[in-house]
Amino acid sequence: MNYAIKGTEVNISDEIRSYVEKRLSGLDKFASEASRCDVELGYEALFDGPKYRVELMYHKPGAPLMRAEARGAALHEAIDLAAGELLEGLTSAKQKRRDILRRTGARVKEYLRGWRGKI
Repeated sequence: MNYAIKGTEVNISDEIRSYVEKRLSGLDKFASEASRCDVELGYEALFDGPKYRVELMYHKPGAPLMRAEARGAALHEAIDLAAGELLEGLTSAKQKRRDILRRTGARVKEYLRGWRGKI
């Protein structure tokens, strides 16, 4: 899987790059060779204090775009929140596809069982 990491008012050090790749290593079970994850790290000065913003966009050919965004007081906290949100979204999408496939298979079996009794 390919990662594209971009920083807005944040220096992308080797430690941050390795931390992002470590936290997103769970995406490998959903990924193919052509999939990629765009990571945007940013720093914002808000009224309630400075916040770090992390935006993750997961691209996989033939699948819809998955996106997660999180804010935190520390950069590592924001990365953890966004990675968890993205993994949860991918897991639920996979479960939904699996359930639809199983329901469709059950309907086909019931249809074929009805034909067996008529022949």
